[in-house]
Amino acid sequence: MFIGHYAVAFALKGKEKGASLGMLFIATQFVDILFFPFVLAGIENLKFVKGFTQTNNFNMDFYPFTHGLLGTVLWACLFFALYYFIFAKDKVNKITIAFVMALAVLSHWFADLLMHVPDLPLINGEPKYGFGMWGNKFLSFFTEAILLFYGLVYYLKKTKAISKVGKYVSSLFVIFLIAISYLNLYVLPQSDEIISLTISALFFYFLFAGIAHYIDKKRI
Repeated sequence: MFIGHYAVAFALKGKEKGASLGMLFIATQFVDILFFPFVLAGIENLKFVKGFTQTNNFNMDFYPFTHGLLGTVLWACLFFALYYFIFAKDKVNKITIAFVMALAVLSHWFADLLMHVPDLPLINGEPKYGFGMWGNKFLSFFTEAILLFYGLVYYLKKTKAISKVGKYVSSLFVIFLIAISYLNLYVLPQSDEIISLTISALFFYFLFAGIAHYIDKKRI
């Protein structure tokens, strides 16, 4: 899953106003932010197999540290500790903020469960899980777009614009994300070069988080 993860970020921001939307964007994609550098370092493994699914060529046969359920839980616990003891320590609702940030990290595994072929381990090795929605390109695109739309609707319902920019920028951003997803799935060629893929993935993860941070300042 790609843009669908951000549906969780919007929804959790609507639920907990003290959480940063920009950091929620980072949290929901945190294990993927780690995954590509881990592949480059040889810690995890990614093979490119043409036609592996309709959506991408990714055969991920070993990535327990980022995409095992236990690994994801541990990264979520790290986020909880960082927010409880450092980033939100002076806030009255610090435990709620820390829990929301941890939930954002943990949500990645369950969102990926919808899309992946059965390659998501609980710890490492078998059994592995995945409902395989990546096998249908249209269904993958439609599902992520719908999830993101409803995440935005909830966010807009729970927040209020403080300027004309704030009134429209979040909706425009979601349209932009859906357009990027469409281009990625239907227009741009599949990349089989791990260095360029890592650079582009990290660039967009942090670009989107930066835009989300900007949006966060335009709504209360």
